[in-house]
Amino acid sequence: MESIINRYVTELVDGSNYYTQSQASAAFILQEWGVEIPVDKANRRFDEAIFDKRNNHVYLLETNYYGGGGSKLKAVAGEFSNLNNLLKNNSNVTFIWVTDGQGWKTARLPLEEAFSNIENIFNLDMLSKGYLKDLVLRN
Repeated sequence: MESIINRYVTELVDGSNYYTQSQASAAFILQEWGVEIPVDKANRRFDEAIFDKRNNHVYLLETNYYGGGGSKLKAVAGEFSNLNNLLKNNSNVTFIWVTDGQGWKTARLPLEEAFSNIENIFNLDMLSKGYLKDLVLRN
């Protein structure tokens, strides 16, 4: 799933004034892009980070694919809801969760709760329709 997201992000920033980094840490983002990112864990690495130099804005992406159900889906939905709440106080940061898979059919309640907390939750179909591009390039 991370490599799929990386392809979408790479295509999005190709030939633009945007920069990207896979497995970006808060320390990297601060040092390279000058944007402070609050984190819930000292070793937090975001699957993808996109930096819009023009607006000094960072888009942070986390991604998962669930082929089956289980408690992991519920835990991750809660973790990313909490992370989103931490990040949304920073006007220079947008959190995006890309998730997909049959597993969500058995865990609708945690996903619904995440939707009520996280503004930008996308699946692979939404990415193929340009939702990520629309979000990042609209600013």
